[in-house]
Amino acid sequence: MKKKTVDMDLVREARANLERIARERPELTNQAGENSKRLLQGVFDMVADKEKTTFSLSEAAGLLGLHSETLRRAIKAGKLKAAKTGRDYRISRADLRTYWKELGGSDLFEEGE
Repeated sequence: MKKKTVDMDLVREARANLERIARERPELTNQAGENSKRLLQGVFDMVADKEKTTFSLSEAAGLLGLHSETLRRAIKAGKLKAAKTGRDYRISRADLRTYWKELGGSDLFEEGE
C-alpha cells in the first residue's frame, strides 16, 4: 500500500480557518460538543502516520498546531526531549505525547500505539 503524502501547509490553513470560524461563530462549536473531538481525532488519524515512531520538528509542530520555533524553544529549555540530527531535531512519539499532555492537551495517539 502506497503511503499518502500530506501537505502540512494545507492542514495548518484548515486548522486556522476552523479556529477563525470558532471565534466568529461560537454557537456552531458549542453545538458540536463531543462530535468536534471525534472530528479532530479523525483529522489527526488521516494526517499522522500510525507506524511512524519519530517526527521532524516541522512535522511535530504541524501535528500540535504550534510554530516550529515554539517547539525549538521547548527543546532548548528541556521541556521537550529531542535528538539533534544535523540541523534538524527528531522527536519520538512518546516524548511528543508527554510534552502535549504536560501542556494540558488530550492524548494525541490512540492507546497502545
